[in-house]
Amino acid sequence: MTKMEAVNSNGKEGDSDPAGALPLVIALNCLDDCRFEEETLRGIALVQHVELSRIADGRIESAMAVLLHSLAYLPRAAQRRLQPWQLILCLGSSDKAVDSALATDLGLHLLHVDTARAEEVADTVMALLLGLIRHTHLLSKQGFSSSGWLGSLQPLCRGMRRCHGLVLGIIGRSASACALATRSLAFKMRVLYYDCEEVKGKAVRGRRSFPPAAKQMDTLNDLLSASDLVSLHCAVTNETLQILNLETLQHIKPGAFIVNTSSSHLLDDCALKQLLIDGTVAGCALDGAEGPQWMEAWWWAQVDF
Repeated sequence: MTKMEAVNSNGKEGDSDPAGALPLVIALNCLDDCRFEEETLRGIALVQHVELSRIADGRIESAMAVLLHSLAYLPRAAQRRLQPWQLILCLGSSDKAVDSALATDLGLHLLHVDTARAEEVADTVMALLLGLIRHTHLLSKQGFSSSGWLGSLQPLCRGMRRCHGLVLGIIGRSASACALATRSLAFKMRVLYYDCEEVKGKAVRGRRSFPPAAKQMDTLNDLLSASDLVSLHCAVTNETLQILNLETLQHIKPGAFIVNTSSSHLLDDCALKQLLIDGTVAGCALDGAEGPQWMEAWWWAQVDF
């Protein structure tokens, strides 16, 4: 087979570089690990992650497409290097209006890609659950800071639980909820779920399926009373606003843990705080919380932000 020849950057003939002929796609403040994207776009585009400390190397200006988490959170030095002819894909922005307005001001062509980052959310929730039941967040804070480290760590080990046989209750039927169910079953947990939208009789596009081993519960109260761990995976609607409130939390299993990586509007902060202080809820991990009342709860229970 005849060897293909091409003109290199110095104007001389040499071996062709297939990768150099492909359009460049770069990821800036997202997707540190681009292996999945590289494999998916193999032969179509070259995918690279550019660290913000290396924005001056010229790759931003030479890219055909740029992947971002949020344009507003991108440093100004990086924003100024984006070009009007580039396709800017904003992945799961928390404030689309702000990013869109900024793109208009900069003269950029920005498209929002709605992505729930289901696998990433499931990984995070699994890590938070393991941290709560194995006390790893408490142990890491203590570490080896004191000379009598063994004696200081032993009290923190009390109350640790094994994953095997624990019951995880999932509220919602999102992609991340189904991904979390798969992970939890691999840890020999039992999985229950409550589908808020199905109960309300709403038609949901792209409904996801839980693993066959997961059991659907008819009511939220039934799920709360049977679950050792509770994780929220539903969008904020009129029906789900403070779905975990003073009334529903009365049904929670004593000693349960709560993880919320969705909106803080899904739970009643004051009600949860009181249950943490009196010991009904053993601990929680929250992506966000409202109000200063959490400072008091921090000292009384396992609260991780």
